[in-house]
Amino acid sequence: MYIDSKRSWFMHAGSHTNRCDEGIGAGSVVGVLLDLHAHTLSFYVDGVPHGPVAFVDLPPGEVFYPAVSINHNVQLTVHTGIPPPVDSDTAADD
Repeated sequence: MYIDSKRSWFMHAGSHTNRCDEGIGAGSVVGVLLDLHAHTLSFYVDGVPHGPVAFVDLPPGEVFYPAVSINHNVQLTVHTGIPPPVDSDTAADD
């Protein structure tokens, strides 16, 4: 997912999809939900689902590594192990 103050879109296999004119501002929270039960990866902005489910049918038993790329003049804080969003299937599993 690419997101800035004005817009966002998703890129996979060299293709841009689902562009929208909604971005983020200072203090926004971008969440990434890797659901190993459903084999999906989804994005959230301020607790609200953002865009389509980014990846489906992720292979079971694989190891996944988080990666973040940021642009200049950007500040990032990473929090791990927080409860999943209430609308996710895994929220009920906690």
